[in-house]
Amino acid sequence: MSKDKIDSRRVINIAIPMIFANITVPLLGFVDTTVIGQLGDANLIAALGLGAILISTLYWLCGFLRMGTTGLAAQAIGSNQSREVFFILVRGLIIGFILGLLILCLSYPIFFIFFQISPAELDVETLSLEYAQIRVLSAPFAIATIPIIGLLIALEKTLSIFLIQVLINVVNVVLNVLFVFYLDLSISGVAYATLISEFLGFLFALYFAFKFTNFNILDLFSKPITKVLFKKEKWKRLFSINSNIFFRSLLLELVFISYFFWAASFGTNILAVNQILVQFLHIFAYALDGFAFSGEVLVGISYGKKNLKLFKKSVFLCIIWAAITALLLSIGFLSFGNILIKFMTNAEEVLKVTKDFQIWITLVPLVSFPAYIMDGIFFGSIHLKEMRKAMIFSTFFFFITAFFLTSTMQNSGLWLALNIFF
Repeated sequence: MSKDKIDSRRVINIAIPMIFANITVPLLGFVDTTVIGQLGDANLIAALGLGAILISTLYWLCGFLRMGTTGLAAQAIGSNQSREVFFILVRGLIIGFILGLLILCLSYPIFFIFFQISPAELDVETLSLEYAQIRVLSAPFAIATIPIIGLLIALEKTLSIFLIQVLINVVNVVLNVLFVFYLDLSISGVAYATLISEFLGFLFALYFAFKFTNFNILDLFSKPITKVLFKKEKWKRLFSINSNIFFRSLLLELVFISYFFWAASFGTNILAVNQILVQFLHIFAYALDGFAFSGEVLVGISYGKKNLKLFKKSVFLCIIWAAITALLLSIGFLSFGNILIKFMTNAEEVLKVTKDFQIWITLVPLVSFPAYIMDGIFFGSIHLKEMRKAMIFSTFFFFITAFFLTSTMQNSGLWLALNIFF
């Protein structure tokens, strides 16, 4: 396929492997919740949700490494700078490892502050802390994987990303069953399973990164290449881009943390219900992100080529295919949501309450898909100040609407505010 041709086939070739790869990312949380859910204890489900959102927040705040890497690498590809593509990856890996080690070193005060402000019950917080203290050990490797994924997206090697995620999830499922059901490690077993699977995923991702860039790692230690790698202008631009993405991601995570805190204030059962339902929200988000990634790559390449016609075509095709996917996701949950939720837990009180809030999850894909596509457009073109401003407004609006709606509609008001935020 010509790199100068942008059509539906190319959009789908990037998006479909990414959709399946992305859906497997929240499957880590889906599997963890399902395994713990079989123990029939609402406290364990709620604790897993609280601990998972804490670790996910720390890792997601580093998501700028993926977004920045994809946009920069796609533009480098579009302007035929193959060596710069590899340097973008190495710079991302350096930052990833440093951030991971920093999170690991600061985990104790971070956890202390988090659980001081958490409104959850003491038993839930104790179990959640046990989970988080184990999971955080994966930080350097989990975060260093992020820029590798960004590079593979820019190279349109999305099938490789799918294989990486399959490996992570297969290992996670096997170890979950072993640690929880056979070794009786409960919530700590779930944490150890995810920790090991994330480490193996990093090694697998690193293999693909060096394979597709065709670059000898030993060359990095030569003086001419080291000089280019650490060129001041490149790092200055990288930090400028990443700071805008970081601030945007920080606000996004602030919304989701507050969502869980608000849910916790409604009681353990509501928190457990929202932990189950939010797994579907993550699955929908990752599925729709497949077309956002297509947008990042194709918009980035078009931008690198300075070709406005290709740019407009990339945007149009990604919007159309995302809209079709959103409709299918909503229909799918409307048809099979009850079956999937019953598979995730056998806690009767949780199942009973869940029915009252399923309509909100059904609406999420239809309401949110334009936001995901706009993400791809702005990341690909590296127009990130505009994205930061839009997120400031959206976050402010979420807190205003959530404050008023939860006071009268409680959890339904919280879900309505989240849909309005999208």
